[in-house]
Amino acid sequence: MSQMPASPYASPAPGPVAAPSAGQRTEVVRSTDVMAVLGLVFAFVLPPLGIVFSALGLRNTGRDGTGGRGLAIAGMLLSLLFTAAVALIFV
Repeated sequence: MSQMPASPYASPAPGPVAAPSAGQRTEVVRSTDVMAVLGLVFAFVLPPLGIVFSALGLRNTGRDGTGGRGLAIAGMLLSLLFTAAVALIFV
């Protein structure tokens, strides 16, 4: 029985992972909260819904420690601004 040659595109075998020494910095990658992103997106599309998503994003970033707090704040401010502008125009 013959063996197939290794593919040149195959990933290398995983080796042992060394723990960082005292002088090395380790970076922790935080995920961005989905509600914060949706709050910023809906600030431009449907501002009242942007307020809701931004409030949920602010709550999640404070509670879970996920990233995106700035996105949630920007979404909240823009949603409030656009909602107020529409209310002043039509009322």
